Amino acid sequence: GFAVERDMHAGAFAAVRAVLNNYDEMSGLDPEDQRLVEHMEKQFRRNGVQLGAEQRQRVSWIDKRVGKLEIDFVRNISQDKSCVLLSCQELDGLPAEFFSNRKVKLSDGIKKLVVATRPADIKLVLQHATSEATRKTAYVAHANRCPENIALLREAVDLRLEKATLLGYASYAEYALEDSMIKNPGAVVEMEMDLVAKLLPLARKEMAQLCALKREEQEAAGLTFTGIYEWDYNRYTAQAAAQQSKLDVGQVKEYFALEMVLPGVLQLYASTLGLNIVEANGCSDVWHPRVQHYRVWEADGSAFIGDVLLDLYERPDKYQEIAVWPIRPGFEREDGSRETPVSALVASFPEPTAAVPHLLSHNSAISLVQALGHIFQNLCAKSKWACCKLPRDYMTISAQMFTQWMWQPAALRTFARHYQTNEPIPEELCARLAAAKAPNSALKELRQVFRGLYDIDIHTNGNFDVRSHYNEVAARVALVNNGDADVGKAATLAHLMEGYSGLYASFMLAAMASSDMFESRFATDIASPRAGADFRAEVLQPGGSRDPATSIERFLGRQPTSQAFLTSIGLHPVSHTRDVE
Repeated sequence: GFAVERDMHAGAFAAVRAVLNNYDEMSGLDPEDQRLVEHMEKQFRRNGVQLGAEQRQRVSWIDKRVGKLEIDFVRNISQDKSCVLLSCQELDGLPAEFFSNRKVKLSDGIKKLVVATRPADIKLVLQHATSEATRKTAYVAHANRCPENIALLREAVDLRLEKATLLGYASYAEYALEDSMIKNPGAVVEMEMDLVAKLLPLARKEMAQLCALKREEQEAAGLTFTGIYEWDYNRYTAQAAAQQSKLDVGQVKEYFALEMVLPGVLQLYASTLGLNIVEANGCSDVWHPRVQHYRVWEADGSAFIGDVLLDLYERPDKYQEIAVWPIRPGFEREDGSRETPVSALVASFPEPTAAVPHLLSHNSAISLVQALGHIFQNLCAKSKWACCKLPRDYMTISAQMFTQWMWQPAALRTFARHYQTNEPIPEELCARLAAAKAPNSALKELRQVFRGLYDIDIHTNGNFDVRSHYNEVAARVALVNNGDADVGKAATLAHLMEGYSGLYASFMLAAMASSDMFESRFATDIASPRAGADFRAEVLQPGGSRDPATSIERFLGRQPTSQAFLTSIGLHPVSHTRDVE
């Protein structure tokens, strides 16, 4: 498309190189303009403009083809309508609201309920269904969605490697990581394997607890315990967390009605970052009537910052995950005025009913807070040029930091209110939420680690079977046991087709750095205006105008470490814990 042709323009590349190679001209530019020239020259080279005509044409074709593969991959997931048919008996244990307004179909003369394989339905079945056979049926159907995507991923991996080779890189992972904070595949593997060594002993203890819970339940029902399988994971991790924290997840959800949480979280962001957020009622310039439009100003009204569009509720064929898209970047116009950014958050939460609003799980509320972090990152960046984009790992760090609010009573009580009484969440329930963070945390984090290693593997060595290797790494690194089930979950790992190919390790880097940033600057005051002003000035505002590592170090006053993250999940690192690089 146009973007590919623009980024392969030989004349523009020659003009940029002429400036870069002219010492006097470069010396006369301010640092942000110098960074722009360096960034543009590097991006042209990464796009292959310097290659011969035939190779350049091949790289251009690869970019277009991979772009189409990525679009098709994600579209297949969002448009997937697969389902399983289960009887009320098979769904024993599910909460009453699960059965409300659910479609019914006849199967062999028996009325069965239609259960979609999308995450919202399947997670409830995996957590609550008392029948292991039901959980297995639901899990296998969910894990085998979109089988056609395996071929799309395989082709994309092959073409990415071909492009990287044409450009002189040893692997696609090396190409992808060149523009990141981690820089190279070896550093990623070292970071991830260091985490495996630290997390695996604790994960084995957590798995033993899950086995004990299932064994007890099986024996009480007169059944033989054969092990913990992937279709058991949600059920028994929830039980383990509830047992340790005495937490009732149903009770927790009553304090997380989406319609009440959203304005409260927006206000918390506003007070922390010095903003004023106003809903723009009656705006018709949106793509759907359910889209909410907010306008963001400086708290003192001195300047307009930008627009936020929230498209939160499900509808047919809509993208199913929660994600943020910068519709229009902010930049400085030629006359010195500013083009303000527009950013959209898209989710697929069920529509509320007249009787009950949509009640978020704690995890879903965390995802919402993180997505809003991306929104304010896009809005608060105030660099001169729009094209100096942030590395993916840095974007994830700054967006993830305020998810720490979700375990802080002082923060929770500002936006978590009972959907019927409007009473803030009790301190005692906040304490139990915090206590529920550590159980199963090593198992949970290893799931992020194994996906990062899988990503590096397939984008370093093109000989892997992308379907089976996913299962092999999951079993080896994260103790995932699929039993006799043949599953293809790589077909729905959308991040590898949405800009995180070769970069999935960004999520673990972000978890470590963001924990350190929050613990160091916000632990004693969760919405500290001073720390918020520093975060905005040093981390958000520079955008891509300077080295991201510099921004983090200026905010912290030092390099980040993994100590706060490891402590938060129940590990107690020694004082010489290596810096996050």
